[in-house]
Amino acid sequence: MMSSPEPDPRHGIRHSDPSQLLFQIKEVFDDRTYLRHGVEVGPGDLVFDVGANVGVAASFFAGECKAAAVHSFEPVAPIFEMLSENVGRFEACRPHRFGLSDRPGEVEFTYYPGAAAMSSLYADPERDRQMVRDVLVGTGVDPTEADRRLEGDFDGLSVSCEMKTMSAFMEEESIERIDLLKIDVERAEADVLRGISESDWPKIRKVVAEVHDIEGRLADLSGQLRIRGFRVQIDQEEMMRPTNVNMVYAVRE
Repeated sequence: MMSSPEPDPRHGIRHSDPSQLLFQIKEVFDDRTYLRHGVEVGPGDLVFDVGANVGVAASFFAGECKAAAVHSFEPVAPIFEMLSENVGRFEACRPHRFGLSDRPGEVEFTYYPGAAAMSSLYADPERDRQMVRDVLVGTGVDPTEADRRLEGDFDGLSVSCEMKTMSAFMEEESIERIDLLKIDVERAEADVLRGISESDWPKIRKVVAEVHDIEGRLADLSGQLRIRGFRVQIDQEEMMRPTNVNMVYAVRE
């Protein structure tokens, strides 16, 4: 008797903006952004999804890659609600309603209901809107149409969010190995790495991080990873060429 095919993990993911969801699904599932330059995730692996948003990447790691455990960190309450709903069907997924940073405590985030993925501790509505506009125009969208699409998307709300350090969480959960550390935290990537104690770095096997190249940050973070024993590859999506957003892939030598 033939077994039924497994359901597609991208089906059933909810998002308040279908266009954002389609973009994320294409990026994660179709383009396989997190599985490049020697980065792999497979059965038995443990993944940290830092900056989980609504759970597209977590669904990919758990549903398609068959990771054994996916810890997803999302501190913004309305986004966390969608994350929890979207990953609840995967036994491997464990969503956490806090972010990872260089120190514990409560901080103020800017939450964009119309552009949830860009909600951030370091948000700047005018700068963030301009970056997305540049990307849209760079892909052939008429400037006037781009302005229409972005109308109201970057009207931000201030929300209080809990933060912890990665090492504190690893100690709480007795985590001794992270097969992939995925980071997408909208300019807070350096904060996440500063929250890792030196004794915990050897436990991390691979890193994929979105890095905003601000004041030499790309070279600095890449250098930190190389010093700690990773082979590093820097890449940039074609559509992101008008921006300072790069992807860093690091695999332990």
